[in-house]
Amino acid sequence: MKKKIALALMIALFSSNNSYASSKVTIFAASSLIESYIELGKRFEKAHPGVKITFSFQSSTTLMTQIKSGAPADIFVSAEPFTGGSDYLINRVVLAVPNRSSIKKISDLNNKEVIWIQCAREVPCGSVAEAALIGENVTSKPVSLEPKASSVLAKLLAGEVDAAIVYRTDVLANKNLRAIEFANLQAASTTYQIAQLKTNRWANTFMSYIKSRSAIKYLQSKGFDTK
Repeated sequence: MKKKIALALMIALFSSNNSYASSKVTIFAASSLIESYIELGKRFEKAHPGVKITFSFQSSTTLMTQIKSGAPADIFVSAEPFTGGSDYLINRVVLAVPNRSSIKKISDLNNKEVIWIQCAREVPCGSVAEAALIGENVTSKPVSLEPKASSVLAKLLAGEVDAAIVYRTDVLANKNLRAIEFANLQAASTTYQIAQLKTNRWANTFMSYIKSRSAIKYLQSKGFDTK
């Protein structure tokens, strides 16, 4: 009898928490989506008063580890494929430099005076950077391998480095930067995937919204592509 009562209490508590969570949607998303997704979240909240959209932006690898450890995410958007995900967006890496930089081509990274960085090879922006560099005759090495795309961008914008391999969308979002494309656009590209991890009213609604024509059009205006 005590076991039945305890089970009933657990179910009641879960139902109560689930009801509360239904007006709050937690999104785990690749750090390269920070600016775009914050704006989409604001638009959604304005259209649905009382609903709160919260985000966790990290490298896709870090987010996947957190999810596997039980982190409470309703929706996961990764900059690399994962089991259960479906194709969502396409982005690509470029060599980003300040507008006034004398760097004109990828091979200029071989200049001993040029300090450049990229993402760590273990995260999507790093593995794509490695693939894009093949065939570019770059023999120099980055002075740092950053844990996520946003930290690479931050160091470039702070003037700590001369150049950085970042996503094209990051350059488009910053007027003080200029993009130098890699020769192999396919190697430089990565496919983002998305999955809904929990089912409730607002998670369903937000999932539909970020895959809607209007949201995709907005993301395309920020430099993302779709298949």
